[in-house]
Amino acid sequence: MRARVQIVTTPGSGEGRAASTARRLRRALVRRGYDASIQTFADLAALERWAQTCGPSMTHLVAVGGDATLSATATAAIRLAVPFVPVPSGFGNIFAAAFGHGSQTGRVIDLFEHGEVRSVDVGAAGGGDVFLSHRSYGMLEAIQRAVEAGRAQPRQRLRRHLAYYATARRYVLGAPLPSVRVEVDGQVVAGDAAVVTVANVETYRGFLSLTPAASPVDGLFDVCAIPRAAKPVFWLRLFKLLLGSASRWDGLVRCRGRRARVTVAGAPPEELSVRRGVLRLLVPPGSIERLEARQAAAERAESPAPVIERRGAA
Repeated sequence: MRARVQIVTTPGSGEGRAASTARRLRRALVRRGYDASIQTFADLAALERWAQTCGPSMTHLVAVGGDATLSATATAAIRLAVPFVPVPSGFGNIFAAAFGHGSQTGRVIDLFEHGEVRSVDVGAAGGGDVFLSHRSYGMLEAIQRAVEAGRAQPRQRLRRHLAYYATARRYVLGAPLPSVRVEVDGQVVAGDAAVVTVANVETYRGFLSLTPAASPVDGLFDVCAIPRAAKPVFWLRLFKLLLGSASRWDGLVRCRGRRARVTVAGAPPEELSVRRGVLRLLVPPGSIERLEARQAAAERAESPAPVIERRGAA
């Protein structure tokens, strides 16, 4: 049977380049005998609706975009049990980077011809929303929302970086630190944190690595929480993380578990859980083994985050 490849994208991804990336990829796939088509969605909400209702008309599902576009599209791949191909074309590209996926047409074609389909974990939040990389809460999440909200968000990478730094500066000078409570597998691990990340893969790799040993093939979240403190103490902890200081984990909470319950002061709690091995992901040969080697190296370089023992477990 001729392979039918559905490519989906959102036009705002990748500084506006996602659509042209998708078109080049479709032409290359057609030249190699694939039946490939493109569907473009005006915004993330439209893509999410499609992912929850689309029919089984494809053998492979390709998403061109950033982490939010990939997560929304993965919902359809999981529901239809078809191989998922992420093509990174966004600002963070955290999930795709974990496996070594690239956006160049030649690399994607090589992935179709020589890649391996492996089952990987995803995170589920609230009513079942899928996330591939992480969920963050507190100060970092507030900064991200402030930068990304609305139509004025900058597309160019440099301008986006500058916007993040400018917004962070405003928080440093004026905004109070938020308060976040975190439970992992039924145990309270942080009662009053300013920053919380619940991660399926390493978060902010190369910039602010909060979960260096997180893996999407171990059935566990890696959780990192930075407790609230006097602002000089809090910012010193954050700068130690940025600089990779040997004492960067002092005073931080780190653990692993299958479920997390996160409550931001003034908001209802959010329930997160690992859905183990539900996504059939097309990956470059050997990428899972390289990922596992990175996880082992991170654990050797620093004490591994403890796994929370579930209450009632033997």
